[in-house]
Parts: sequence; C-alpha cells; structure tokens
Amino acid sequence: MRIKNSIKNITTGLIGQMLLLFANFITRTVFINVLGSTYLGVSGLFGNILSLLSLAELGVGQAIMFSLYKPIAENDNDKISSLMAIYKKIYSGIFVFVLIVGMSLAPFLRYIIKDFDKIPHITVIYILYVFNSASSYLFVYRNTLITASQKNYIISQLSYIFSILMMALQIVGLVVFKNYFVYLIVQICTVICQNIATAIVAGKLFPELRTKNVKGLDTEEKNSLIKNIKSLMIYKVGTLALNSTDNILISAFVGIVKVGLYSNYHLISTSVTGFLSTIFGNLTASIGNLNAVETKEKKIEMFNVINLATFWLYGVCSICIFCVSNPFITVWIGKEYLLSYRELFVIVLNAYVAGMLFAPFNYRQTMGLFVYGKIRPIISAVINIIASVALGKRFGLEGILWGTIIARATTNVWFDPYIVFKKGLQSSPKYYFIDYLVKLVILFVTGALCFYVTEVIPGDEIISVIFKAIVAFVISNSVFLVIYARTNEMSYLKLIAKNILMKKQRG
Repeated sequence: MRIKNSIKNITTGLIGQMLLLFANFITRTVFINVLGSTYLGVSGLFGNILSLLSLAELGVGQAIMFSLYKPIAENDNDKISSLMAIYKKIYSGIFVFVLIVGMSLAPFLRYIIKDFDKIPHITVIYILYVFNSASSYLFVYRNTLITASQKNYIISQLSYIFSILMMALQIVGLVVFKNYFVYLIVQICTVICQNIATAIVAGKLFPELRTKNVKGLDTEEKNSLIKNIKSLMIYKVGTLALNSTDNILISAFVGIVKVGLYSNYHLISTSVTGFLSTIFGNLTASIGNLNAVETKEKKIEMFNVINLATFWLYGVCSICIFCVSNPFITVWIGKEYLLSYRELFVIVLNAYVAGMLFAPFNYRQTMGLFVYGKIRPIISAVINIIASVALGKRFGLEGILWGTIIARATTNVWFDPYIVFKKGLQSSPKYYFIDYLVKLVILFVTGALCFYVTEVIPGDEIISVIFKAIVAFVISNSVFLVIYARTNEMSYLKLIAKNILMKKQRG
C-alpha cells in the first residue's frame, strides 16, 4: 500500500506539474509583455515578505502530521478527530494573526523597496497580497490529514485544476484589462475556492471529521504535542528567515527591477525542481510510515537509496539549468533580461544544496527528532543575514545568494544528517559526509564538461536551446550511470522501477 500510494501521488504530481510548467511560462510571458519587469519584481518581493508571515504557523502543521501517522495506521478515528479539532482552532487564529500583522507592516514598505515612490498604488497591492496570504489558511488544516494518509494525489489534483484555472483567468484579465489588480483579485478568489473544495473532499473522505463528540487528548499526548510544536517553532523561524529574505535584500540593496530579473531565473529553477519536489515530497508520508514500522537496517538502506536518487535527479537538473537558462531567457523574453553566468551559477548551486537536504530533513521530521538542535535554524538565519548583507553590499545579487549558501553549508548541510544518524539511526554519519563531498566533486566536473560541450553548439533559436538541453541531459546521466551502475543503491532503484512497471502493466 505504501508503494501504491507513493506511485499515485508521484504520477498525479508529475502530470500536473507538466501542465503547470507550460501555464506558468505562458502567464509569465503575458505578464512581462503587459506590465513589465517592475511589477514582476513587486510580485517576487511581496511573495518573500508574506512567506515570512507563515511564521504564524510555526511548525504546527508538521507537528500535527507527525502525530497523525500512528493513529492513521491504527485507524484510531477518535485520536484523529481530536487532533484535527485542535488543528482547526489554531489555524483560525493564524488567519486573523496574519491578516492583522501583515496589514500593520504596510507603513514600513518604503524602507525595504528602493524604488517605492516610482510604483503606483504599491501599498494597495501589498494589502491584496496580505489578504491572499491570510486566506490560504482557511480550511487548509484538512490538507494535512489527506497528506498524512498518503493520498496527497487528491490535493495535487485539486491544486493543479485550480492553479491552471487561475492562470487562464489571469491571462484573460491581463490581456483585456491590462491591470495588476485584476490579476491579484483572480488569485485571491481562486485560493479561497480551492481551500473550500479541499475541505469538502476531506469531509467526504473522512466522515469522522464531522463528529460533534470529539474527545480531548490526554495530558501526556498534549504535552508531547506541545513539546514538538515548541521545538518546531524555533526551527520554522530560522528556516523561513533563511529561505525568505533574498528578494527583500535584493530589493533593498540592488533594486526592484533586479528582483524581477532574478525571479525569471527562479521560475526556471523552481519549474524544473518542482518536478523533483513532487516526486520526493510525495514520499514524505511513506517515509513516515517506514520509520514507524521498519528495522534500523531497512531505514538506513532506504536513506541511502533516496539520497542517491536525490543527487542524481537534482544533479542532472542543476547541470541542465546552468547550461540552458541564459540561451532560453534570450529566446523567451530577450537579452535585456539576462543575468551573468556567475550569478546563474550561484542560483543553481543554491537549488542543488537545498535539494540535497531532502533525505536528512525528511528522516528527521518523520522520526520525530524535533527537539535536537532547536537553535540551529536561528544560527543559520543569523549567518545568512550577516553574510548576505556584507557580500550584497559589495557584490550585489551574487553576494546575497552566496550568503544563503554559506549559511546552509555551515549549518543545515551537516547538522540534520548528524542528528538523523546519531539519534535516529544510531549509526555513524561519516560515510554520509564523505559521500556528500564526492558527489559534489562529481557534480562540478560533470557540469563543467556539459557546459563546455553545449557552449560549442551555435544558434539562438529554440531548436538550439532544446539541443543544448538534450546534450547536457545525456552527458550528465551517462557520467552518473558509469559511476553508480554497480552500487547497491542503484540495484535497489532498478528493482523499484521494475516493480512499478509491473504494477502498471497489471493495472
């Protein structure tokens, strides 16, 4: 059942992600042609600011999800109802909190937007973003139950349907009205409708949610939940400060237009890695189930398999993004929207380093190792801000992004694996760290080879871009295959792929 649900989740996610990829680029193209790069920068900046307001959630969702794994596996409906009742109350409060705090930040916008006076109605636009962010918490608590039940494909289907509908309406709104406010109002309405639809589906899947006689958690269970939430609160604060400050710093030190240029590359990167996030993200509930019932040896074996798969996929995608992004931007919207290859290198390296944290991060979360190293994310966030500001003043965008890499390298990259192996798997993390460095060397050497080969390919047409992508894809996969073909992890991946094909043929 674990494999079956994972396959459903991944398949649904990949199909939807492909549709979203095309819809995203069409919407972005229309957006740039109608509104220009300034409003593109505004969109990226406000998205970053409001992601910081998700501090209000402070790990409640992760703590509840961890608490749901066991009662779902045991069909303990009373416990599930109790947890969801608590979740509902908390998220109602979060909606109000985000709305009030978000609105109160409006007077301070001029201090973080270098071009504040040049953008019409900037405060009204921000208020609409705040309402959109707050409304995302309405009914969303029911998503967690569906995800923890390894049925994330249901949420994905709804998300893709509403996202594609939203982008279609936004394109029409931009073409007809040429107005940013229409674009934002469509986004807000779609988010609310999607959350209502998800709540209705969850109610049908889990009728126990409608029970009126909900039992409270006992003292021990409440204390355990509160302990996990407190630990995750600090973790979430630091993680968001690390991941959600780049656009704010770019806006303050470089300018809102540069935020817009960076957001195009960020769209390319997230569009590609979004496929990988779909694959690996839909494995989280299955990893939670694995860590709840399997032996230590099985957990270690699967960790190594997942880690190789993560490196392979993120490595190939990182190389392809680096080789193809600038030629693609040139064909797509023009050379005036290009960043330098040095800036592109840092963007790609950032995506790779973040992606390689998947296995240790998810093992830590699903094994309930919340209490260890609670202040590590705070340290990471402080290092990020100090390094990004110092380097940003001298090197601009490139320096700000290097600050984020430095923060991750000095904290996340080594600490989460250490905790997983020492506290969760009771094993030495030495092999993991050696393997991480070896993989990094393989990535750089393979990436350099692919770049120099693709640079020889002439032309600025879309056919040339596609050919460069194919060459980079083939070379990188070939190198990885030669290196890892005889490993135990590769044998296990082949076995999983074979089982998936057999299940599809029977199905």
